Amino acid sequence: MADTYETLTYRQKQALHFWKASLGDAALSLHPEAENLVWDILVLCTESILSPSPEIDEEIAGAARELADFVLDTADVDTLYTAFRDRLVEAVMKHLPMNTETAVRMVHFSNLLSDVYREAYSASLQRRIAHQRSIRLSEELQMAKRIQERLLPKKIPKIPGFQFAGRLIPAREVGGDYWSVKYYPDDDIVTTKLADISGHGIAAATLVAAVKFVSGGYYRGAKSASEVIERTNRVMVMETPVEILVTMVYGWLHPKKRIIDVVNAGHEPAFICKNNSCLDIRPTGPVLGIEETKYGEIRLELDPGDIIVFCSDGVTEAGITEQFGLGRVKEIVVGSRKESADHIADKVIQAVTEFAGQPHDDISILVIKTLDEAA
Repeated sequence: MADTYETLTYRQKQALHFWKASLGDAALSLHPEAENLVWDILVLCTESILSPSPEIDEEIAGAARELADFVLDTADVDTLYTAFRDRLVEAVMKHLPMNTETAVRMVHFSNLLSDVYREAYSASLQRRIAHQRSIRLSEELQMAKRIQERLLPKKIPKIPGFQFAGRLIPAREVGGDYWSVKYYPDDDIVTTKLADISGHGIAAATLVAAVKFVSGGYYRGAKSASEVIERTNRVMVMETPVEILVTMVYGWLHPKKRIIDVVNAGHEPAFICKNNSCLDIRPTGPVLGIEETKYGEIRLELDPGDIIVFCSDGVTEAGITEQFGLGRVKEIVVGSRKESADHIADKVIQAVTEFAGQPHDDISILVIKTLDEAA
């Protein structure tokens, strides 16, 4: 029995040597781990020929899958089939005793390797596709972030009697939040806007750019804030995909008159705080993108200390088991009413991030604070 075992081991080693020789120069770069796995498969193949069983087949399949995963990291599928199936089968048949029964078992062995390798190759392809998609998504998100950053104001105008502060914290998947403050000295009007566009990635960021330039372009020649939004809406009807929602709160601030005309296109988180109480600025029309829509506007008279806040639902809906909520935003604003607009905006952002952690949606806020006449 010992002689039989020694002879069998010798033949297995001869088969391994023959297999390596059949690889030619490729054998020189053969990784030791791959060679060890081939040896395991050779030994198991021998056992399968002498005493076939489902358990041995499972062991062969396990070793073959490990080998295939290892090989496919650096080689193509043709190499896997040619070097690690065809030549391996040839090596076994050349160095082990063959008869009709063992030849049938070798066909089974070859088919088993084929099945395992096919599954491994399929899984490898899926991993590569997923990796490529991940790379493309990462590149797209980086581009979207750059677009989003470039759309934000480079500087905020300094207007006597008022303070402005805007913040935007992008989520991992960049969405379509955008805010703006722009002064038109010839008209003595400050336009303020905050838009929240559903969706993520470069499509949302591109749509933000469209909203910015369309609404900004329609300021000239418009007689009211509502006319700007109505004209913007006509473009959105033609250009906005039906599955994407665009909400916006838009204002014309008249600094000398201390009044602001606000149009709210389906945007909920907007309010004004006077002393210790806050009043919601309700929607004056639906979201952008609906045909033949008319928008109203609300005129607010501003007193020293009044604070207007526009924010995205990324602020109020932050959180997993519990939402941050509009009530918390109002509490922070009222509690910080003696502070600057910058301080208020930062305080809200800090509270939201501490409450919810990494944002799943963009977090944006625009704060307008009315100062004393002499300020």
